Amino acid sequence: MGSSNSRPQVPGNWDASQIPSQKGKVAVITGSNSGIGYETALQLARNGAHVVLACRNEERGREAEASIREALATIPDAGTVELMQVDVSDLSSVKQFTEEFKKTHNRLNLLINNAGIMGGVYIKTVDGYERQFATNHLGHFALTAHFFDLVKESTPARIINVSSMTHRNATWAFDEDAIMVTNEPKYSQWLNYANTKLCNILFTFELDRRVKAAGLEGHCCRVPPWHHVHEPTDGAVHA
Repeated sequence: MGSSNSRPQVPGNWDASQIPSQKGKVAVITGSNSGIGYETALQLARNGAHVVLACRNEERGREAEASIREALATIPDAGTVELMQVDVSDLSSVKQFTEEFKKTHNRLNLLINNAGIMGGVYIKTVDGYERQFATNHLGHFALTAHFFDLVKESTPARIINVSSMTHRNATWAFDEDAIMVTNEPKYSQWLNYANTKLCNILFTFELDRRVKAAGLEGHCCRVPPWHHVHEPTDGAVHA
């Protein structure tokens, strides 16, 4: 995994033109058919990376794939994109996705855990977990676990967890019902969203600890996009 001895800083006047060459690198971005995921995929591909658009909705994923390919058509030395379907709220889908990916790719330099949902009514997934918890945290935890050995072999490599400043509103004890909201009466859509964002951050800290314990060098970062838009000089939060 990539190494550095200092906390990464994002200058106040940073823009996408400063992205270094990504030629030869392979990236997986969940939720990349729109928003932050789409723009990240576009910029990485513009700079030479092969980007896998890991999307739940195949139709929207195909539209994003076509749009990015059109944008790349006039860019010399641009990278490539491909769509692979995955529903991060479904653990069997996550496992199948990683198995299919490994059949055709021998490295993974950048894993961006970006997909997420905010709010909504109480719904349990096919695995029996509350939907926000499954989508925003548990699925990405499983995805990272399935890919971890491949990422380790793909130096330089990074794992990015997209979080939110909303984690500051989280409040729960460390028990099963509080974390996973096992029944509807205990569900609060906004509080539970905040809790899932706190899960992202705690996961990042633990991932950093395990990377170091394994004798690897690397940075594990959680990235709250709103924070960087409004306070860009603070840089990435280094866990």
